[in-house]
Order: sequence, then structure tokens, then C-alpha cells
Amino acid sequence: MNNLSLYEITSGFPALMENEEISEEDKKKIEDELVVLLQQKSQNIIGYTKNIELTINAMKEEENRIANNRKALENKLSKFKDYVKKCMENNGITKIDTGLGTLSIAKSPASVEIINEEAIPEEFKQEIVTVKVDKTKIKNNFKETGEIPAGVNIITTNTNLRIK
Repeated sequence: MNNLSLYEITSGFPALMENEEISEEDKKKIEDELVVLLQQKSQNIIGYTKNIELTINAMKEEENRIANNRKALENKLSKFKDYVKKCMENNGITKIDTGLGTLSIAKSPASVEIINEEAIPEEFKQEIVTVKVDKTKIKNNFKETGEIPAGVNIITTNTNLRIK
């Protein structure tokens, strides 16, 4: 009787009560055994679910730990690249070839800095739900015409480090 499933144990109670061939004394003994089996099975169920819950919580904590480590490494890498870029720029070096790859300082594409959004002409604005300045359109206009619309500065001095 020890290897009965939870379903077999719980369905045994009604079947036991409906069986008229078993004496009340035997029914009581079988019922007591079923109760003990149900308690053991329930204890196993609780242990099983707690084990899974602990495993899930441990996985969540590990995911958070890994995500935090990844973010820390990304920040460390970004700062390191900035450091290398500054060292190269301070020494007038624009390219270093190595056996593993090349470090080079490349001019970044022009970017748009918004100084006064209200002064920007309407042709450079997009209406979505709120008004948004189309920096790409301003940048493309600057490339084509050389004109800088009111309310913006065109920044052409930024650089970035490329590792190939």
C-alpha cells in the first residue's frame, strides 16, 4: 500500500465507504492507513514543491547576479575603450595595427545638439503625439546645404574607437 499514487489514496476513501462487504472495524483500519499514506504523500508533495520553489529562486538570484556582472563588464569595457581612445588622441596616434586586429580613431558621424527646440523651424520637426525634433533630417540638411538651422549646433568633432 506504500507505493500508491496520490490519486489512488484520495480515491480510496470514497471507495472504502461505499464498500459494504468490509466491516466497520476493517474500514477504520484501512482508513487510518490511508490517512497515514496521505500524510506521507502530502509531506513529499510539500518537499517537492519547496525544492522547486527554492531552485526557481536560486535561478532568479543567479540571473540577477549574471545580469549585474554583465552590466559591470559592459561599463568597464566602455571606460577602457574611452581610456585607450584618449591615450591615442593625446599622442596623435590614429591607427595601431597588431597581430590580433587594428585600433583606429575614426571620425563619428555628425550629431545634432538641440539648444532651443522652439527656435527650430517646423520643417525639421515631426509630430507624433508630442513634437519631436528630427535630428537626422537636420543632419542631412547640414550635409547637403551646409546650413545650420536656428536652435541647434552641429557637432563634427566627436570621435570613436573602432576595434576590428
